[in-house]
Amino acid sequence: MIQRQLSIVALFAAATFCGLGLTALTRADPQTLAATSGAGFALDDLVTDKVETVLRTDIGLAGSRIRVTGRSGIVTIVGRVPDEHALRRAMELAASVRGVREVRNGLELGPPSEES
Repeated sequence: MIQRQLSIVALFAAATFCGLGLTALTRADPQTLAATSGAGFALDDLVTDKVETVLRTDIGLAGSRIRVTGRSGIVTIVGRVPDEHALRRAMELAASVRGVREVRNGLELGPPSEES
C-alpha cells in the first residue's frame, strides 16, 4: 500500500516538474510567449506603456516630445529631444525595460515642435 502511494506521489511530482520546465522554456523567449499566450498585443502594449512611463518620468528628458510604438519586443521611439545626451539617455532607458529586445531610433535633435 505504501509503495503504491509513493509511486503515485513520484508520478505526480515528475509530471509537475516537467510542466514547470516547459513553462520556463516558454517564458524564456518573448516571441514564443507572445505566440503561445494569445495575448501578444496585450504584451506589446504593456512593454510600450512601460517604456513610455520610464521616458516621461525621467528628469533628463523633461520637455521632450517622445512617442513609443512596439511589437514583439522591438520598440521604436520617435519625436524630438533637445540634445545628443538626451537622445542617448532615451535609448538607454528604453533598452533597460524588461521585455525590450531592440530599440529603434526615430528621434530628432532640436526643440519640441508645436504640432506634436
